[in-house]
Amino acid sequence: MISLNTVRIGPVAEERARRVFKVSEAGRLMVTRRAGREVREALEGALSGLPKGGVLYVDTRGVEMMDYSFADEALGILVSRVASGEHGDRHLVLVEEDRDLLENVEASLRQRGLAMIRVPEIGGEPSVVGGIKDHLLETLRAIQSAGSITTAELAKRLGLNHTACNNRATNLFRLGLVGRRPGHSGRQYIYERIA
Repeated sequence: MISLNTVRIGPVAEERARRVFKVSEAGRLMVTRRAGREVREALEGALSGLPKGGVLYVDTRGVEMMDYSFADEALGILVSRVASGEHGDRHLVLVEEDRDLLENVEASLRQRGLAMIRVPEIGGEPSVVGGIKDHLLETLRAIQSAGSITTAELAKRLGLNHTACNNRATNLFRLGLVGRRPGHSGRQYIYERIA
């Protein structure tokens, strides 16, 4: 049986619900599309059970092997569905430290033009796995560095006009790489790191 745990993590958007899905409890060898589909369905159930703004940590530590078919079926399709808005304002974070294991996840996401946040351990420094354009990566890093930032502050930090900055941040939000909530005035958003 696959485990789903609630975790509390640091100062990043305390109100954000966070759960951990341990993939290794489904097995140590993650191969074939069929196995990937079973894990994806369990991940989708866990993700849809989170409240708006929630984060599901997909912990693949302990998995010894993951082939491309599994990675694409389990994570590639799921990240695609998150990016399309199918799961509302819910986010995925990959927990993995083994670069070899990440190769097939990275290949799947890059082929789909997608990316996801990755941490080596829960609470660890976030990075990106998959494909993301340089200007979006620059904006993502600024949001992660700030933790939480308004569009106006982000535009100033990046030296961009408000419209260009808003477009970048909105793209990151749609990709599921950052969180977003209305600002105090209700006229602009506050963007937040999710891990």
